[in-house]
Amino acid sequence: MKKLWEMVCRYSGNECVEGIFLGVNIIRWTIGTLVLGLFFCVVTGTDIVLCIANLMCVAIYAGIIMGLFGGIFFLMRK
Repeated sequence: MKKLWEMVCRYSGNECVEGIFLGVNIIRWTIGTLVLGLFFCVVTGTDIVLCIANLMCVAIYAGIIMGLFGGIFFLMRK
């Protein structure tokens, strides 16, 4: 998260750094979880259409829990 924080600070103004950081962190966790879940479905041979709803649910929860709350804990330590 430190690299992401440094990159956001470099490209944005001081008044909106935290919001951009949290938004990008949520999107990063959501997309990463979704890609990993799709990869798992392909490797195991599971039909992707059948498990896409479960994958979306898991990806959104991972984005919120890890992205938002993890980002807030990171910002609290800064």
